[in-house]
Amino acid sequence: MKFLRLIVFLAFSISVFSAQANTALPKNLNKEDRIRALQILGLGSASKILDNPYPLGGYSGVEIGVSSEFIPVEDLASLGSKTTDKGEYNYYTLTLGKGLYYNIDTHVYFTPFGQNEDIQSYGAQVRWGFYEAHFFPLTLTAMIYGGGANFSNLINVSTLGGDVIATVAMDNVAIYVGAGQVRAIGRFIGGADGITDNQTTVEEDILEGHSVFGINVDIAKMFIALQIDRYNDSIYSGKLGFRF
Repeated sequence: MKFLRLIVFLAFSISVFSAQANTALPKNLNKEDRIRALQILGLGSASKILDNPYPLGGYSGVEIGVSSEFIPVEDLASLGSKTTDKGEYNYYTLTLGKGLYYNIDTHVYFTPFGQNEDIQSYGAQVRWGFYEAHFFPLTLTAMIYGGGANFSNLINVSTLGGDVIATVAMDNVAIYVGAGQVRAIGRFIGGADGITDNQTTVEEDILEGHSVFGINVDIAKMFIALQIDRYNDSIYSGKLGFRF
């Protein structure tokens, strides 16, 4: 019965979060354009928290969910040969979390097939809850994460980062803020069908500061999380999840 409820939950979540538009990538990108595209797509597709950072609770803690992520593309559309796309690059991911020890968790995520946005994304994160206040509902968590993303087989991105997160939990609501750094490496495909200005495949590498604000609301064993990640741009995302 629990497994059946989980399947119904996932099917409903995917139907709710399914992306509706395919975003075109601009071509003829020079070095400055490629750096800006890496800031938008590379950092924007980096791993997200999107839940209560408090540890899941040892071997029995499991979390599964569907997240919807929004990367603004207005600046992207103005690069290189330009495109007419406006609004956001919207896609969804499936996530799975597992408590390893009392205060150490691991999470993995990937983009499923069947969405219109031409992106494949995957990654993992490890969290360590290293401090819990005794007289105030405050916890501190350290997180390291890494992942990759492929945009239309034209931009391949790898990301690696780390954050320290402070969480205040009150009843069924948890509010968290954090800060850290993220490194993104982007490989831009050249050639006649590529997107570089010199038609050669090149790599770009950036390191930027990262701040995050999020809220998690528990509803029985389900939860809803909303998050804003701030790099050079603001990235918005939401998640519907289930813990057991």
